[in-house]
Amino acid sequence: MRSRSRLAAIPLGLALLAFLAVWAPGWFIDFSEPPRKADLIVVLAGGYARPFYAADLYKEGFAPEVWVSRPYRPPGELKAVALGVDFPAEHEINSDILARSGVPKERIRLYGDSVMSTANEALALAKAKDLAGRTVLIVTSRHHARRAKWIFSRTLPKTKFLACATPYEEFTRKWWTKQDLARAAVLESAKTLYYLIGGRFVAPLEDTPHVSRSPLMRPLGASPS
Repeated sequence: MRSRSRLAAIPLGLALLAFLAVWAPGWFIDFSEPPRKADLIVVLAGGYARPFYAADLYKEGFAPEVWVSRPYRPPGELKAVALGVDFPAEHEINSDILARSGVPKERIRLYGDSVMSTANEALALAKAKDLAGRTVLIVTSRHHARRAKWIFSRTLPKTKFLACATPYEEFTRKWWTKQDLARAAVLESAKTLYYLIGGRFVAPLEDTPHVSRSPLMRPLGASPS
């Protein structure tokens, strides 16, 4: 009788695991916080819908500056640029979107150099400015917001972070119905687990070259133009 009961419990257990496998990623990637008055806005690399929302927040008066990270450029991009191909870097495009959306150029700050992960962005921000006691709005995608908040809050524990997801990307908890969301749900789950067990994708920022052409590119702390 006991063996039959155990065998009967197997399908129920498998059904429960299947339910969790579908529900948990949908819950995890569904995260955003309402913005509030802050000291600066940080646009994370990884999607061009993000600077549009950052521009909205700036124009609504939530913070006086918008900071943009300089992400890592793969070797193929650098070879294309070296060949003379017009291939702007992501931070140049983000900065241009902000400027064209109404953020004054002198209010756009660039930080980091060849950052290759969210953890790298958090470390670069900590190095760029003392933010103890400050409030920072992180602008990213909804599927990335929960993990981003964890990483930035752990890296700068004396800073208050709010993860504000851009509304300019399609989202649904039914992640399996959208190719991009399905990819994001799987990757975010894996990246979060990797981070929680101590894994980090962090490169020495000065070791990877970047190509700059944007007039917005300037050393952090330089006088606004």
